[in-house]
Amino acid sequence: MSYTKKNKSVLISVLAIISGLMIGLGSVANAADAKKGEKPAPPPLPPFIKAPVVDTQYTKDCKPLGLTKAPKDAKRRTFALNPSNFKRMEKAANAMGEELYDEALVILKELEERAASRPYDLAKAHEYLGYVYLSKGKYETAISYFRKVIDQKILPVRNEQSLIRNVAGLYLSTEPPQPEKAMGIIKAWFKTAVKPKSNDYVLLAQASVLGKAYGDAICPMRMAINLSDRPKNSWFDILVAAHFEAKDYKGAAVIAKERLLSFPETAKYWRQLSGLYNKLERPMDALVIMELAYKQNMLAKGSEYKNLSSMYAFNELPYKSAAVMEDGLKKGLVKAEEKTWRQAAGGWQLSRESKKAIAAYAKAGDFSEHGKNEMRIGTLYSDREEWKNAIKYFRKSLKKGGLKKDQGRVHMNLGIALFNDGKPKDAIKSLQKAQTFKGTKRNASQWINYVRDAAKLASN
Repeated sequence: MSYTKKNKSVLISVLAIISGLMIGLGSVANAADAKKGEKPAPPPLPPFIKAPVVDTQYTKDCKPLGLTKAPKDAKRRTFALNPSNFKRMEKAANAMGEELYDEALVILKELEERAASRPYDLAKAHEYLGYVYLSKGKYETAISYFRKVIDQKILPVRNEQSLIRNVAGLYLSTEPPQPEKAMGIIKAWFKTAVKPKSNDYVLLAQASVLGKAYGDAICPMRMAINLSDRPKNSWFDILVAAHFEAKDYKGAAVIAKERLLSFPETAKYWRQLSGLYNKLERPMDALVIMELAYKQNMLAKGSEYKNLSSMYAFNELPYKSAAVMEDGLKKGLVKAEEKTWRQAAGGWQLSRESKKAIAAYAKAGDFSEHGKNEMRIGTLYSDREEWKNAIKYFRKSLKKGGLKKDQGRVHMNLGIALFNDGKPKDAIKSLQKAQTFKGTKRNASQWINYVRDAAKLASN
């Protein structure tokens, strides 16, 4: 069992994560959006316990990016819009709020021409044009206008940095995505950013993953998680996947454990950590994690029950192996068929729970055309010295057929059961049939002599 079946699936899952993270980007920083009605307050978030950080070989040297404080010359001169341009801007904003984007474009295009000689007014016109095209889903055009604003370096630094982040995000939202451009602009931004926040690091990590530079995603995502009081589980997903892609399975397991401690309610995280432990050849750790998931009712698929049952069997815990398999069968999660009931029966048999083994083999027999399960039931009854039941099931086994190499053994065991049930003549007949099979010829002959001698002694 592995974290993913193929390396390709790592990228697919990461892309899905990023796709979810990027939803809603079109409305980021859109100051022109108007409220369309008050929404009910969301319910409070459940308590969150942030797991302690344990570094991997790739995260131990991760350090914050950006500046600790703004340089002295970071402030820019403030400007005011020309009054008539302000009115046009206000009119455009109202049109945008009503989703009349084409009307807003007409106003802003006219404003762009009027403001050609006023750099600040022109920057604001370009900014609003960018938001209109963003709302219309024309990301490339939106990017071009935002980049014009950035290149002018006239807006307040905070506003400009917000635009840079938006542009980086938009590069990831184009079809196809442009991660190299996103990485370029966000890395340049980090050089002048003051105390970047978690989402800034997440953006860089997203761009790195989409650009298949998985190693470059690790430190930004590690920093994002470290800085956040409530990191998102999808951030951990990317960090685990990046370690896995780098073939650092030990590191992936370390992060997966941290993720599980922070999000213990997510069932798939238990399975994934167990899979990583298996890949690291730590079967008992893998078993413990799956067992804890099972005890919390987090297993929802038949394959998970079968997997846990097999893990118990591998670790020489047959009773638990049988119990889990039978639980899955009774819940209808595990498909009822000969091999699943036989696996449960085998576990009960190894655990010396003969009654449960007999019942499970009987279920297995209902799904089979051969008599091997009835043969096993007969053997279990023989072990219990319940000879009549043993005789009944050995005969059922022979009648069903399909025993192949086991046929001679069944005839011999039937003969032994008949002898112990006080039927020496019938026993000899069955043992004589066992003599015709190479594998049981010798033992059957010895038993025939023994039965005859015992019968003579009984008659004297």
